[in-house]
Amino acid sequence: MKLNTKVITGSVKLNYVNVKEPRVNGLSLEPTYSLTILIPKESNTMDKIYEAIYNTTKNGLHIWNGKVPENLITCLKDGDETQREEYKGHVYINATSKYRPQIVDKDLKILSPDELYNGCFARVSINFYPYNHKESCNCGISCELLNIQKLED
Repeated sequence: MKLNTKVITGSVKLNYVNVKEPRVNGLSLEPTYSLTILIPKESNTMDKIYEAIYNTTKNGLHIWNGKVPENLITCLKDGDETQREEYKGHVYINATSKYRPQIVDKDLKILSPDELYNGCFARVSINFYPYNHKESCNCGISCELLNIQKLED
């Protein structure tokens, strides 16, 4: 039985917003939509994220030969370990998707991707999933971008 790995965040700040056109990044040849989600360390969202990552490790056991790898890479990063001032006091997640996320406003009216930009606040629907790249020997947990609700400028 698969455990729940989906999270709908509280209010978070967006950075590196790429939701207009998919782009190729250095890790994959497949173009994706993406953004970085900045989450305050003290927010209630963190409990949901920790639970989803824990569930993802349980769901990933079948691809990791029955045990969590010692060198597991996760998409959850500590903003205090960066040189970026706006990341201080936050954790951040880079989320990607092959499909354009649906974008709505506070009243659930559909918005253009042009309405999102670095620094705006939103609620984001994301899903965590395990991976095992045989070629690079990397095992980890990534984050899929699902939907975005813009909350404020």
